[in-house]
Amino acid sequence: MRKLALISFTLMWVLSAQNSETDKLVEGLLGDTPIEEDLQELCDVIGGRPTGSKANFLSIDWGLEKFQKAGVSVSKEEFTMPGLWLENESAAEISGAVEFEPRVAALTFSTGTLGIKAELLDGGHGTADDFTRLGENAKGSFILIETDELVDLDGLFKEYADAVLIEDLAYEAGVKGVVYMSSRPMRLLYRHNASRSFENTLPMIIMAREDAKRCLRTLRNDGSLSLGIKIDVIKGEPYKSYNVIGEIEGSERPEEIVIIGAHLDSWGLGTGANDNGCNVAMMIDIARQMIKLDIKPKRTIRFALWNGEELGLYGSMAYTDKNEPQLGNHIMTMSVDIGSGQITGFFTGGRPDVLEATNKVVGEITELGPFTNIDIPLVGTDNFDFMMHGVGNLIGNHDPANYAPNYHAESDTYDKVDLKSLKINSAIVAAVTLGFANDLSLSLPRQSRKEIEELVKSTDLEQQMRSMMGIWDQWKEGKRGRQ
Repeated sequence: MRKLALISFTLMWVLSAQNSETDKLVEGLLGDTPIEEDLQELCDVIGGRPTGSKANFLSIDWGLEKFQKAGVSVSKEEFTMPGLWLENESAAEISGAVEFEPRVAALTFSTGTLGIKAELLDGGHGTADDFTRLGENAKGSFILIETDELVDLDGLFKEYADAVLIEDLAYEAGVKGVVYMSSRPMRLLYRHNASRSFENTLPMIIMAREDAKRCLRTLRNDGSLSLGIKIDVIKGEPYKSYNVIGEIEGSERPEEIVIIGAHLDSWGLGTGANDNGCNVAMMIDIARQMIKLDIKPKRTIRFALWNGEELGLYGSMAYTDKNEPQLGNHIMTMSVDIGSGQITGFFTGGRPDVLEATNKVVGEITELGPFTNIDIPLVGTDNFDFMMHGVGNLIGNHDPANYAPNYHAESDTYDKVDLKSLKINSAIVAAVTLGFANDLSLSLPRQSRKEIEELVKSTDLEQQMRSMMGIWDQWKEGKRGRQ
């Protein structure tokens, strides 16, 4: 079935190919490869991979073995995670005007509790006006926050930005805890991060949308409710984790590096298929085909399976810190992390020189397009620390497909992956990577701290950074990015 699904596209490419290394690599990736089998094994056999979990450590060794079997030079690179957070189980009970047990899941970094109970109040959308309305009643109460239904990536980014403001107001009000209505229908649960990361001191949960609406209807009809919750989590001290880094050494300029990567960790409610197992399988498949086809890039290509991404981009941060003296030799880094919808172009980080270079490279693979590259900086995946260290960075921009509704959710499973698009995306990413590795005229100088600060000032980077797990404070305090 896989061969039949792609045969016409592959033949079209072959007919137009000029027998270059790029053509050979694209043809190989569009043909029969084990990418689907790898993805199914990662998702169905190993499963969801929260950083620090047994499954996460299994996936590290799995990725290492996949590269080794492909003949790729590979290593596990150790780094320190600042702490451990895993959920065992969470449960809730509504009592008062109605009584039932809603479906809930803890936010990452939520405090655990053996069982606490308090009044549940209608927090509206969690705006300043909503907390003013609640006044002193908010103190010592659980606050239920209404959400809009999530339909696209814009809505997802809004959820993250809103949560920072909501949680700041909740702390100021002295609440007992925060309850978010799930933004997904059909009683679907997911996991987001509490905005204060490891500094969070409140219990926070997601409640199934239909259950939360039932509570709000009761409260808005003058009924009173109490919420009892039990959150069983494992919290621990700093510990060692690992990135998996494969490498194909450059034939002419081995000291110059092109990196492509995807994050290995995922949340455990689903099996981390679109976020981000499909693109992990892509990294392995590209490296495997390059070795199989004896592709010899002029610059060194590194294939990164980052870890600790979901908790705060810690794996890629550790890489940039460790390799800081050599970052001037890093020509380009790419993160692929928006699911399996077909790639329509790349985000080029608010750098006209990166945009110009990327336009040139994708201009050589028009048969796989069309492509529109967008020159804005984005926060939220493993490009971030490279960007803040001044290294040219790309993020694959995908057709949204079903990415947002399944993001971090129970439904992020193998069957949601667009396997045909994943194959085509593999060819696109490989071609762009090889383009940057082989075109020695492409030079993207590392930006200075002053240039990076100007990028922050001239774009919405500050706003984005403030919505992401404390990374704004880390940047301002000099703990992150170029010094």
